[in-house]
Amino acid sequence: MTHPSAKRICLGEISTAHGVRGLVRIRVYGDDPQAFSAYGPLFISETSDKTITIKMKNAANKFWIAEVEGVADRNAAEALRGTKLWIERDKLPEPESDDEFYYEDLIGMTVQTDGEGMIGTVVAVENFGASDLLEIKPPSGSTFYLPFVDEYILEVNMPENVIKVDIPLGLRD
Repeated sequence: MTHPSAKRICLGEISTAHGVRGLVRIRVYGDDPQAFSAYGPLFISETSDKTITIKMKNAANKFWIAEVEGVADRNAAEALRGTKLWIERDKLPEPESDDEFYYEDLIGMTVQTDGEGMIGTVVAVENFGASDLLEIKPPSGSTFYLPFVDEYILEVNMPENVIKVDIPLGLRD
């Protein structure tokens, strides 16, 4: 699968300030929080050219404490609340096999069931706190969410651009 070099992946989000010396708490969306520092400057939006440099410090429950270059007090750190941290897609390592992928790569994939065939297209991957969800847009009607768990996701076929699912009764009604 080819990826436009301008495509960006969101690695995490600054949730709030931590302490009085300009540290922040970051909600990390990936598996390797220490990679934040290795990537160098991170973009502060999907399209902006503005960047910030993050130095990860240590884990604190579900967050990571980090230092932001040039931020030295709580007020400046608090001003960054809600800032999402982005990296160019081509800076990330390519998945090693067809059953590995970045969630961002699922957007645009066709969703199929065994009984119905094509039921829609993935328009987003969200997480509102409980688990990851695929937002699926059917050919007509409103989008709906499907939990991204083994019980409902039968196969993710990256080469064919297809996700095979089993949709529980009542989910789309």
